[in-house]
Amino acid sequence: SWCRTDWIGGSYSHALPGHAGARAVLARPVGDRLFFAGEATHQSDFSTAHGAWESGLRAADQVAAVLTPS
Repeated sequence: SWCRTDWIGGSYSHALPGHAGARAVLARPVGDRLFFAGEATHQSDFSTAHGAWESGLRAADQVAAVLTPS
């Protein structure tokens, strides 16, 4: 059960008041080698499965851009 899984507890991300802009920082790649995805990195659909899915598409596009010769 999701709510009984260690380290999850049925939870989702939330930003402290005034810190929603930190989501952009969480989503920022580190160089061209480390990319981040997950609902916590989505600017508007955080805390949702849809936001997690869209952030995965975004990260995949970032990886593809790095790996595609220009």
